[in-house]
Amino acid sequence: MLKELIKLFKKSNLYQEAHEDACEMLNRANKMFDNASAKLRGRKVPHTDVDIFSEERKVDKTERAVRKKVLIHLSASGTKDTPGAIILICIVIDIERVGDYTTNILELTQSVNKPLKVGELEEELTNIERQIENLFDVVSIAFENYDKEEAKKVINKKITGKCETLLHKLISGETSLDEQTAVIAALYIRYLKRVSAHLLNIATSLVQPFERAHFLPKSLTKKYKENKKNEK
Repeated sequence: MLKELIKLFKKSNLYQEAHEDACEMLNRANKMFDNASAKLRGRKVPHTDVDIFSEERKVDKTERAVRKKVLIHLSASGTKDTPGAIILICIVIDIERVGDYTTNILELTQSVNKPLKVGELEEELTNIERQIENLFDVVSIAFENYDKEEAKKVINKKITGKCETLLHKLISGETSLDEQTAVIAALYIRYLKRVSAHLLNIATSLVQPFERAHFLPKSLTKKYKENKKNEK
């Protein structure tokens, strides 16, 4: 799929603008996530000039602008550029969904009056947060530069699997957390899982052929199924 995107980028100024807009969207979503996560967890907010709800509206507006530019490009160029154009639209939809889940995290913060601390799960949750922060960085670089090798670095199921493990511990009552904290933690972990999934969608869109965009490469899918089987 990367070849189709690069071809579009080289032949269309309008598509180049759409790509730049999408990169800006991803950068906004990254800052939104950093702030929302920091507020919920009682850490110092890294981007003090960023208002999450205002940024979400900007992300939505930019998504509409990208769609319009892509549509205009297709109207002028014909159907031969359709696969690459569809992939770009899919990518901006993924970015928009990241923004939505980020605002969900902020809403969690507004529903409690203390930072989220998860006791014996703290190390595992912090590790997931750090991996998602790295995922943002890698995916942003890969998408901005159309770097297939960079995108390959993060195509795996490890983050979502770790989220599932933490959710299982909360649901099965394996922790000493009170009910309110457990509910907030479960929702937060669920949002983290979805954020990571949408970022991985972007990565696979850069690596996979058009018909397999948003799916893992077959070799990784087989390995993932084998690991899940061994865990049982």
